Amino acid sequence: MNRIATLLAVSTCAVLSNVAHAADKTFALVPKNMNNPFFDQARDGCQKAAEEIGGIECYYIGPGEHGGGDEQFQVVQDLIARGVDGIAVSVANAPAIAKAAQAAKDADIPFVTWDSDLLDQDQALRSTYIGTVNTEIGKELAKRLMALKPEGGTYCIQSGGPAAVNMNERMQGMTETLPADKWTQVAGCPLYNNDDFPLSIVQMTDILAKYPDLDAMLNAGGAPQMLPEAYRQLTSQYADRIESGDLVLLFVETMDVQMQFLKEGLSQGQVGQRPYEMGYRAMYVLNDLVNGKTVEDPITVGLDVCTRETIDSCKTK
Repeated sequence: MNRIATLLAVSTCAVLSNVAHAADKTFALVPKNMNNPFFDQARDGCQKAAEEIGGIECYYIGPGEHGGGDEQFQVVQDLIARGVDGIAVSVANAPAIAKAAQAAKDADIPFVTWDSDLLDQDQALRSTYIGTVNTEIGKELAKRLMALKPEGGTYCIQSGGPAAVNMNERMQGMTETLPADKWTQVAGCPLYNNDDFPLSIVQMTDILAKYPDLDAMLNAGGAPQMLPEAYRQLTSQYADRIESGDLVLLFVETMDVQMQFLKEGLSQGQVGQRPYEMGYRAMYVLNDLVNGKTVEDPITVGLDVCTRETIDSCKTK
Protein backbone atom coordinates (compact mmCIF):
# COMPACT_ATOMS: atom_id res chain seq x y z
CA MET A 1 0.00 0.00 0.00
CA ASN A 2 1.53 3.35 -1.01
CA ARG A 3 1.69 6.38 1.29
CA ILE A 4 -1.42 8.08 -0.14
CA ALA A 5 -3.46 4.90 0.21
CA THR A 6 -2.27 4.56 3.79
CA LEU A 7 -3.33 8.09 4.61
CA LEU A 8 -6.76 7.45 3.16
CA ALA A 9 -7.27 4.12 4.89
CA VAL A 10 -5.79 4.90 8.30
CA SER A 11 -6.58 8.54 9.01
CA THR A 12 -9.52 8.96 6.61
CA CYS A 13 -8.26 12.46 5.96
CA ALA A 14 -9.18 12.84 2.30
CA VAL A 15 -12.48 14.28 1.19
CA LEU A 16 -13.28 14.14 -2.50
CA SER A 17 -15.68 16.40 -4.31
CA ASN A 18 -18.69 15.07 -6.19
CA VAL A 19 -17.02 15.82 -9.49
CA ALA A 20 -17.17 12.94 -11.95
CA HIS A 21 -14.37 10.41 -11.60
CA ALA A 22 -13.48 10.94 -15.23
CA ALA A 23 -12.06 14.40 -14.47
CA ASP A 24 -9.29 15.46 -16.83
CA LYS A 25 -7.26 17.15 -14.10
CA THR A 26 -6.86 16.69 -10.35
CA PHE A 27 -6.09 19.72 -8.18
CA ALA A 28 -5.26 19.18 -4.49
CA LEU A 29 -6.35 21.60 -1.78
CA VAL A 30 -4.23 20.98 1.33
CA PRO A 31 -5.29 22.54 4.68
CA LYS A 32 -3.17 22.72 7.82
CA ASN A 33 -5.41 20.09 9.39
CA MET A 34 -8.69 18.31 8.81
CA ASN A 35 -12.00 18.48 10.72
CA ASN A 36 -11.59 22.23 11.16
CA PRO A 37 -14.61 24.46 10.44
CA PHE A 38 -12.44 27.14 8.84
CA PHE A 39 -10.83 24.75 6.38
CA ASP A 40 -14.16 23.01 5.76
CA GLN A 41 -15.40 26.26 4.20
CA ALA A 42 -12.37 26.34 1.89
CA ARG A 43 -13.17 22.76 0.87
CA ASP A 44 -16.73 23.79 -0.01
CA GLY A 45 -15.45 26.66 -2.16
CA CYS A 46 -13.01 24.32 -3.86
CA GLN A 47 -15.74 21.84 -4.72
CA LYS A 48 -18.05 24.56 -6.03
CA ALA A 49 -15.36 25.90 -8.36
CA ALA A 50 -14.59 22.39 -9.61
CA GLU A 51 -18.25 21.92 -10.52
CA GLU A 52 -18.31 25.25 -12.37
CA ILE A 53 -15.10 24.70 -14.29
CA GLY A 54 -15.88 21.11 -15.24
CA GLY A 55 -13.42 18.37 -16.00
CA ILE A 56 -11.43 18.89 -12.80
CA GLU A 57 -11.48 17.20 -9.40
CA CYS A 58 -11.07 19.05 -6.11
CA TYR A 59 -9.01 16.63 -4.05
CA TYR A 60 -9.13 17.79 -0.42
CA ILE A 61 -6.49 16.13 1.74
CA GLY A 62 -4.39 17.15 4.71
CA PRO A 63 -2.96 16.17 8.07
CA GLY A 64 -5.23 14.66 10.70
CA GLU A 65 -7.11 16.78 13.20
CA HIS A 66 -3.99 17.27 15.33
CA GLY A 67 -1.53 16.94 12.47
CA GLY A 68 1.21 19.45 11.89
CA GLY A 69 3.92 20.64 9.57
CA ASP A 70 5.77 17.33 9.26
CA GLU A 71 2.62 15.42 8.34
CA GLN A 72 1.54 18.13 5.91
CA PHE A 73 4.96 18.02 4.24
CA GLN A 74 4.57 14.27 3.70
CA VAL A 75 1.07 14.74 2.27
CA VAL A 76 2.40 17.25 -0.27
CA GLN A 77 5.35 15.03 -1.16
CA ASP A 78 2.95 12.16 -1.80
CA LEU A 79 0.78 14.35 -4.03
CA ILE A 80 3.85 15.25 -6.08
CA ALA A 81 4.81 11.58 -6.39
CA ARG A 82 1.29 10.74 -7.48
CA GLY A 83 1.51 13.38 -10.22
CA VAL A 84 -1.51 15.55 -9.46
CA ASP A 85 -2.01 18.47 -11.84
CA GLY A 86 -1.76 21.27 -9.29
CA ILE A 87 -1.39 21.86 -5.54
CA ALA A 88 -2.68 24.61 -3.24
CA VAL A 89 -1.39 24.58 0.36
CA SER A 90 -2.24 26.45 3.55
CA VAL A 91 1.31 26.38 4.90
CA ALA A 92 1.73 25.01 8.43
CA ASN A 93 5.54 24.96 8.50
CA ALA A 94 7.03 27.40 6.02
CA PRO A 95 10.62 26.05 5.80
CA ALA A 96 9.39 22.47 5.35
CA ILE A 97 6.79 23.32 2.71
CA ALA A 98 9.38 25.40 0.83
CA LYS A 99 11.23 22.12 0.19
CA ALA A 100 8.00 20.56 -1.09
CA ALA A 101 7.36 23.60 -3.28
CA GLN A 102 10.81 23.16 -4.82
CA ALA A 103 10.00 19.52 -5.52
CA ALA A 104 6.72 20.54 -7.18
CA LYS A 105 8.57 23.10 -9.29
CA ASP A 106 11.10 20.47 -10.34
CA ALA A 107 8.20 18.20 -11.34
CA ASP A 108 6.54 21.05 -13.27
CA ILE A 109 3.43 20.93 -11.06
CA PRO A 110 1.76 24.32 -10.46
CA PHE A 111 2.01 25.21 -6.77
CA VAL A 112 0.17 27.99 -4.94
CA THR A 113 -0.37 28.90 -1.30
CA TRP A 114 -3.57 30.03 0.39
CA ASP A 115 -4.43 31.29 3.88
CA SER A 116 -0.77 31.00 4.98
CA ASP A 117 2.23 31.73 2.76
CA LEU A 118 5.88 30.76 2.47
CA LEU A 119 8.61 32.92 3.94
CA ASP A 120 9.60 35.95 1.84
CA GLN A 121 12.81 34.33 0.61
CA ASP A 122 10.94 31.27 -0.68
CA GLN A 123 7.95 32.89 -2.38
CA ALA A 124 9.46 32.53 -5.85
CA LEU A 125 8.81 28.79 -5.45
CA ARG A 126 5.04 29.28 -5.69
CA SER A 127 3.02 31.05 -8.37
CA THR A 128 0.83 33.14 -6.06
CA TYR A 129 -0.66 33.49 -2.60
CA ILE A 130 -4.46 33.55 -2.21
CA GLY A 131 -5.80 34.97 1.02
CA THR A 132 -5.68 37.77 3.50
CA VAL A 133 -3.01 40.35 4.25
CA ASN A 134 -2.37 38.82 7.64
CA THR A 135 -0.68 41.82 9.21
CA GLU A 136 -3.95 43.69 8.62
CA ILE A 137 -5.81 41.10 10.70
CA GLY A 138 -3.49 41.79 13.61
CA LYS A 139 -3.84 45.52 13.15
CA GLU A 140 -7.64 45.29 13.21
CA LEU A 141 -7.56 43.29 16.45
CA ALA A 142 -5.21 45.85 18.00
CA LYS A 143 -7.35 48.79 16.85
CA ARG A 144 -10.42 47.16 18.36
CA LEU A 145 -8.60 46.68 21.66
CA MET A 146 -7.42 50.30 21.72
CA ALA A 147 -10.96 51.50 21.05
CA LEU A 148 -12.27 49.44 23.97
CA LYS A 149 -9.45 50.25 26.40
CA PRO A 150 -7.74 53.47 25.28
CA GLU A 151 -5.86 53.74 28.57
CA GLY A 152 -3.85 50.59 27.78
CA GLY A 153 -2.95 47.70 30.04
CA THR A 154 -1.66 44.12 29.89
CA TYR A 155 -2.40 41.49 27.28
CA CYS A 156 -1.57 37.99 26.10
CA ILE A 157 -1.51 36.73 22.52
CA GLN A 158 -2.49 33.16 21.77
CA SER A 159 -1.39 31.76 18.41
CA GLY A 160 -1.29 28.51 16.47
CA GLY A 161 1.98 27.03 15.23
CA PRO A 162 5.21 29.00 15.74
CA ALA A 163 6.33 28.21 12.16
CA ALA A 164 3.06 29.38 10.55
CA VAL A 165 3.74 32.58 8.61
CA ASN A 166 0.13 33.78 8.74
CA MET A 167 0.01 33.55 12.54
CA ASN A 168 3.34 35.30 12.93
CA GLU A 169 2.25 38.10 10.60
CA ARG A 170 -0.93 38.58 12.62
CA MET A 171 1.07 38.84 15.82
CA GLN A 172 3.38 41.31 14.12
CA GLY A 173 0.37 43.44 13.18
CA MET A 174 -0.83 43.41 16.80
CA THR A 175 2.48 44.24 18.48
CA GLU A 176 3.42 46.94 15.97
CA THR A 177 0.03 48.65 16.34
CA LEU A 178 -0.32 48.57 20.14
CA PRO A 179 1.67 51.49 21.62
CA ALA A 180 4.52 50.10 23.70
CA ASP A 181 4.15 52.88 26.26
CA LYS A 182 0.56 51.80 26.99
CA TRP A 183 0.46 48.06 26.37
CA THR A 184 2.59 45.27 27.86
CA GLN A 185 2.44 41.58 27.02
CA VAL A 186 2.65 39.47 30.18
CA ALA A 187 5.44 36.98 30.83
CA GLY A 188 4.87 33.57 29.28
CA CYS A 189 3.10 34.96 26.22
CA PRO A 190 2.62 34.52 23.32
CA LEU A 191 1.11 31.08 23.75
CA TYR A 192 1.32 28.51 20.94
CA ASN A 193 -1.40 25.86 20.75
CA ASN A 194 -0.36 24.29 17.40
CA ASP A 195 -4.05 24.27 16.37
CA ASP A 196 -4.81 21.82 19.18
CA PHE A 197 -8.26 22.95 20.35
CA PRO A 198 -8.23 21.30 23.81
CA LEU A 199 -4.73 22.68 24.47
CA SER A 200 -5.92 26.17 23.54
CA ILE A 201 -8.63 25.98 26.22
CA VAL A 202 -6.11 24.80 28.82
CA GLN A 203 -3.72 27.63 27.92
CA MET A 204 -6.45 30.23 28.12
CA THR A 205 -7.68 28.86 31.45
CA ASP A 206 -4.19 28.89 32.93
CA ILE A 207 -3.22 32.38 31.78
CA LEU A 208 -6.45 33.95 33.07
CA ALA A 209 -5.90 32.25 36.42
CA LYS A 210 -2.24 33.30 36.56
CA TYR A 211 -3.05 36.94 35.74
CA PRO A 212 -6.44 37.72 37.35
CA ASP A 213 -6.13 41.39 36.34
CA LEU A 214 -5.21 40.70 32.71
CA ASP A 215 -6.80 43.33 30.47
CA ALA A 216 -7.01 41.44 27.20
CA MET A 217 -6.48 38.21 25.32
CA LEU A 218 -5.83 38.51 21.60
CA ASN A 219 -6.13 35.31 19.63
CA ALA A 220 -4.34 35.07 16.28
CA GLY A 221 -6.81 32.30 15.39
CA GLY A 222 -10.04 31.01 16.82
CA ALA A 223 -8.98 27.70 18.40
CA PRO A 224 -10.64 28.05 21.85
CA GLN A 225 -13.98 28.91 20.26
CA MET A 226 -13.93 25.72 18.19
CA LEU A 227 -14.86 23.80 21.36
CA PRO A 228 -18.11 25.65 22.10
CA GLU A 229 -19.08 24.06 25.40
CA ALA A 230 -15.59 24.32 26.86
CA TYR A 231 -15.23 27.92 25.71
CA ARG A 232 -18.65 28.88 27.08
CA GLN A 233 -17.90 27.20 30.40
CA LEU A 234 -14.57 29.02 30.71
CA THR A 235 -15.73 32.48 29.68
CA SER A 236 -18.93 32.34 31.74
CA GLN A 237 -16.66 32.54 34.80
CA TYR A 238 -15.56 35.96 33.56
CA ALA A 239 -18.91 37.14 32.18
CA ASP A 240 -19.08 40.22 34.43
CA ARG A 241 -15.56 41.30 33.51
CA ILE A 242 -16.23 40.75 29.81
CA GLU A 243 -19.58 42.59 29.93
CA SER A 244 -18.06 45.59 31.72
CA GLY A 245 -15.10 45.71 29.34
CA ASP A 246 -12.62 45.03 32.14
CA LEU A 247 -11.50 41.91 30.25
CA VAL A 248 -11.38 42.05 26.46
CA LEU A 249 -11.43 38.87 24.36
CA LEU A 250 -10.78 39.24 20.63
CA PHE A 251 -10.52 36.45 18.05
CA VAL A 252 -9.86 35.77 14.39
CA GLU A 253 -12.55 34.19 12.17
CA THR A 254 -16.30 34.58 11.96
CA MET A 255 -17.63 31.02 11.99
CA ASP A 256 -21.30 30.76 12.97
CA VAL A 257 -20.47 29.52 16.47
CA GLN A 258 -18.07 32.43 16.96
CA MET A 259 -20.70 34.94 15.89
CA GLN A 260 -23.02 33.39 18.45
CA PHE A 261 -20.44 34.02 21.17
CA LEU A 262 -20.23 37.62 20.00
CA LYS A 263 -24.01 37.93 20.28
CA GLU A 264 -23.92 36.42 23.76
CA GLY A 265 -21.29 38.89 24.91
CA LEU A 266 -18.59 36.23 25.33
CA SER A 267 -16.24 38.08 23.01
CA GLN A 268 -15.96 41.73 21.98
CA GLY A 269 -14.83 41.33 18.41
CA GLN A 270 -14.12 38.90 15.58
CA VAL A 271 -11.95 39.63 12.54
CA GLY A 272 -12.93 37.17 9.84
CA GLN A 273 -11.32 35.96 6.66
CA ARG A 274 -13.11 34.43 3.69
CA PRO A 275 -11.99 30.80 3.48
CA TYR A 276 -14.75 29.78 1.04
CA GLU A 277 -13.40 32.30 -1.46
CA MET A 278 -9.82 31.08 -0.90
CA GLY A 279 -10.71 27.50 -1.81
CA TYR A 280 -12.91 28.67 -4.67
CA ARG A 281 -10.26 30.87 -6.25
CA ALA A 282 -7.51 28.29 -5.76
CA MET A 283 -9.18 25.99 -8.30
CA TYR A 284 -9.54 28.74 -10.90
CA VAL A 285 -5.93 29.84 -10.37
CA LEU A 286 -4.54 26.32 -10.74
CA ASN A 287 -6.66 25.80 -13.86
CA ASP A 288 -5.28 29.03 -15.34
CA LEU A 289 -1.71 27.97 -14.56
CA VAL A 290 -2.18 24.55 -16.16
CA ASN A 291 -3.51 26.30 -19.25
CA GLY A 292 -0.43 28.52 -19.46
CA LYS A 293 -2.01 31.73 -18.19
CA THR A 294 -0.34 34.20 -15.86
CA VAL A 295 -1.92 35.02 -12.50
CA GLU A 296 -1.70 37.95 -10.11
CA ASP A 297 0.46 37.71 -6.99
CA PRO A 298 -0.85 38.07 -4.37
CA ILE A 299 -4.60 37.55 -4.71
CA THR A 300 -6.31 39.07 -1.68
CA VAL A 301 -9.82 38.26 -0.50
CA GLY A 302 -10.55 40.91 2.15
CA LEU A 303 -11.60 40.99 5.81
CA ASP A 304 -14.76 41.20 7.89
CA VAL A 305 -14.46 43.14 11.15
CA CYS A 306 -17.37 42.24 13.43
CA THR A 307 -18.48 43.81 16.69
CA ARG A 308 -21.69 43.49 18.65
CA GLU A 309 -22.84 46.73 17.04
CA THR A 310 -22.19 45.55 13.46
CA ILE A 311 -22.96 41.86 13.81
CA ASP A 312 -25.97 41.88 11.49
CA SER A 313 -24.11 43.41 8.57
CA CYS A 314 -20.40 42.62 8.94
CA LYS A 315 -20.04 39.06 7.68
CA THR A 316 -19.37 38.16 4.06
CA LYS A 317 -19.13 34.51 2.99
